[in-house]
Amino acid sequence: MPLSLSLAVVLFSTFACALQAELGTPEIDFGAKTCCNALSSLLPGQVFWPSSGRYIAQQSSYYSGEQATMTPACRVSPESTFDVSRILELASARKCHFAVRTGGHMAWTGASNIGSEGFAIDMQRVKGVELLENKSVVSFGAGSRWRDVYALLQPENLTTVGGRVGDVGVGGFLLGGGIGFLSAEHGFGSDNVINYEVVLANGSVINANREQHSNLYWALKLGSTNFGIVTRFDMLTFPQGLVWGGSQFFAIKDAPVLLERLVTFTEKLATDPKGFFGLSLAWNPEAKDYIIWTLQTYLQPEPYPALWSEFVSLTPLVDMMGIKSLVDITEEFQEADPGKRGRSRWLSMTYKANAQFHLDLHAKGIELFEPYHDHAGVHWAVSVQPIPARFATVAAENGGNPTCLRESHGDLWVMLITTDWLDPSDDNIMNTNAEALLTWAENEAQRRDLFSPFIYMNYASGSESVMARSTDHETLKKMIQVKKTYDPQDSFDALWHGGFKLPQNEGQKPAMNYDRSEL
Repeated sequence: MPLSLSLAVVLFSTFACALQAELGTPEIDFGAKTCCNALSSLLPGQVFWPSSGRYIAQQSSYYSGEQATMTPACRVSPESTFDVSRILELASARKCHFAVRTGGHMAWTGASNIGSEGFAIDMQRVKGVELLENKSVVSFGAGSRWRDVYALLQPENLTTVGGRVGDVGVGGFLLGGGIGFLSAEHGFGSDNVINYEVVLANGSVINANREQHSNLYWALKLGSTNFGIVTRFDMLTFPQGLVWGGSQFFAIKDAPVLLERLVTFTEKLATDPKGFFGLSLAWNPEAKDYIIWTLQTYLQPEPYPALWSEFVSLTPLVDMMGIKSLVDITEEFQEADPGKRGRSRWLSMTYKANAQFHLDLHAKGIELFEPYHDHAGVHWAVSVQPIPARFATVAAENGGNPTCLRESHGDLWVMLITTDWLDPSDDNIMNTNAEALLTWAENEAQRRDLFSPFIYMNYASGSESVMARSTDHETLKKMIQVKKTYDPQDSFDALWHGGFKLPQNEGQKPAMNYDRSEL
């Protein structure tokens, strides 16, 4: 989870120097070079080679340093849906390998970048935000960031179910579901998408919604890199004025009380779904101590509403709560978490809301990571946020989604393990211990009857079987059939690197997610 701003500046400086040295001029795969040359002829001025400043700038703008040190043969920057269509048509015809980057916020190696065997499609120029349908719908290009969307909506006292950090890209967020400030009331971000403009493997462009290509529309709500490159999202808007929110920091000794009260808070979301409360138990390398960081928002300008009654008596070390706009809060969260710029591993699972389990998880993390606290840049955290039972109800009201979540499963917490470090020689031990912590958590949650199979895609690593775990058997079967309909040649499995792949049939393991964090 987030590093302090001062430490992040140090990490960025170290990362920038390392990136310049590591990038150099990679040995380009002959086939990839041929593809890049063809792209350069097709889209002159929009293809960038490793020696160019634009290539290096795009590489260095990834959230994770490990993603940034991958070296595609070239990077291509489409400026329109038509450009994306031509790129995919060429890639399919010539069997070119590629990755797609929208915001580049996913942490694991190869999530949205590729090595010298292919090219990266950088969607950041496919932007543009506009209000439609008497301002009830906001439409935006897949290369937009959430701050771009909110900048248009805030003056109109509107918002949508988007990211909680302004710099997060819209594309990956929505194709992974997306949990935002409004999610307790309106579900996943993807539950509020009413239309996807999507480019298929053969280069054709279609719109997927409830009336057209409705099966694809449903599947794209957890689509990742399986069905097509979405170039535009149309989403519902909601009235929204000022809110009460921000961050509070607590001493680690307050963890038992905070977590017990978060259980109660999660239950109360059933009757007042306007709240959000995320909690992180984190090692603070500057203070050489553990700390609790909380992110809180109530969607009315009302300090300590009844939903927060359990927390009123607690005294934070630092209190940054106040009456603000949602845009203000997303930028505060951005400042607290400007990007890792070093080595990083995220892993996620879901379990029934339970305070003692999360305390025990943190204790296991101390056992695994404390011996390495003196290593360069080591920082780790275990964090939770609620998924109330009503998520499933909202999804059903909006046409359903592919996740396995059901209201009968009760109130859940999504848990995130984050580990960060600077020295590549620590890669093995940090990755191994992060995996060991997740394995312990999954086994222990099952033993205590707390386990949920759902994995929140946007917090997961490529080593996790997100598509198989987060859907049930019949849903997975349906998604595979949708994929066969819209990508009958399985081009995206063969050529599109990154994201979370469906298995080719319900009896197989998912296709490779290209997570290289352990290599």
